[in-house]
Amino acid sequence: MKSEYDTVKSILIKHNALNLDIDQIDDTILMEDLYGHFQEQMPYGTQKARTGDPDEFIYDALEDMGLPLGEQQL
Repeated sequence: MKSEYDTVKSILIKHNALNLDIDQIDDTILMEDLYGHFQEQMPYGTQKARTGDPDEFIYDALEDMGLPLGEQQL
């Protein structure tokens, strides 16, 4: 069974986004795939973009996982 790190890394590789700076990760289909992965971890208000930004949640999760993203990170 794949770890969460490996699963997310696979998503980034699939979209050729593994070594991009985090502020360059803006592809709609990539973000939909990442949203699908992280959706259950997000608070409901963030999922619906009422009390938080789903993209920021995803960016923070990527940063927390220590994935090999580019140098500039939010």
